[in-house]
Amino acid sequence: MDAPKRTALFAVHQKLGARMTVFGGFEMPVSYGGIIAEHRTVRSAAGLFDLSHMGEFEVRGPHALELLERALTNSAARLRPGQAQYTIMCAEDGGTIDDLIVYHRGEDDYLLCVNASNIAADWSWLNEINASARAELRDVSDQTALVAMQGPRTAEILGRIADFPIADVPRFAIHEGRIAGVKCLAARTGYTGEDGFELFTASADGQRLFSEALEAGKGEGLAPCGLGARDTLRLEAGLPLYGHELDRSTSPLEAGLGVFVKLGRPFIGEPALRSQRERGLRKRLAGIETDDARSIARQGYKIFQDGREAGVVTSGTMAPTIGRPIAMGYLAVGDTSRTPAAAGMSIAVEIRNRLVPATIVKLPFYRRPQTDLPS
Repeated sequence: MDAPKRTALFAVHQKLGARMTVFGGFEMPVSYGGIIAEHRTVRSAAGLFDLSHMGEFEVRGPHALELLERALTNSAARLRPGQAQYTIMCAEDGGTIDDLIVYHRGEDDYLLCVNASNIAADWSWLNEINASARAELRDVSDQTALVAMQGPRTAEILGRIADFPIADVPRFAIHEGRIAGVKCLAARTGYTGEDGFELFTASADGQRLFSEALEAGKGEGLAPCGLGARDTLRLEAGLPLYGHELDRSTSPLEAGLGVFVKLGRPFIGEPALRSQRERGLRKRLAGIETDDARSIARQGYKIFQDGREAGVVTSGTMAPTIGRPIAMGYLAVGDTSRTPAAAGMSIAVEIRNRLVPATIVKLPFYRRPQTDLPS
């Protein structure tokens, strides 16, 4: 087995006393002082994450958009320079290869940010469908550090060390400039359910950016956060994670991501997804809360409906913001003898060999308060 990779910020994590784990082939911080405390810091102030394990691909040239329109479910043709977009890459049968974000940096110039565990598979797939190498593809994952600051005080903190008015950058938009003297692509995106920025920079500058951003937020409650808090945050926000809610046997429609699937375009998987929408889905993602407010339904636990096995839990945790267990899972919808899953419906989850009553709830579990952010 190959040794796990390390990001350019590994020495910083050691200095800060992070508890490490292997995720997506990388040795990454799970937490620094505790997952619950870090989770609450992001919700109330701001948290700083190393996401340098993620993959980055450049797609350039006059045929760049042509490749993206073929590879992705959302239409990158709708993006103006300076905008970003969440999207999905599907196989011919509609199964999910990966979910990702596309950043339109300029004319014929795009950046894709993909999941760490899928870097090799995504790269292979894009090259396979890049007919005659018409688009210019470059894997810049190893040359890129990604630092994310998430939480309601993010713009205020970064505003002190950015050489441009970062607070004016709209959601799902990007701006290139310097932060803490480091050249960055600042994107107002994230996966925590909070306001925040993801900062792409050269690997050699990652440590400086992380350390100086941490120093700038010292008086505002900013703290370093690990992947443990990132997972509980995204689950409260009802956001899918590849390998849990998304995989090759699951379509974006089944995952509730239909708004990011623009049918009627010749992208790979479009016929299969159109057929799914017309004929009906096999399963559907649902939010779940156990009725006793104590039992945690974890990934892989079976779901029962009307006394029969009906699905499986994909993610589950004790939610720090909500103060009770939450989960997401898939329920079969093709059986006409079974009542269709809907919010408020009673189900049960098998936890330690006993059926625990639970209720289907509407996603997301948490939605951040409305603000006056530019849009």
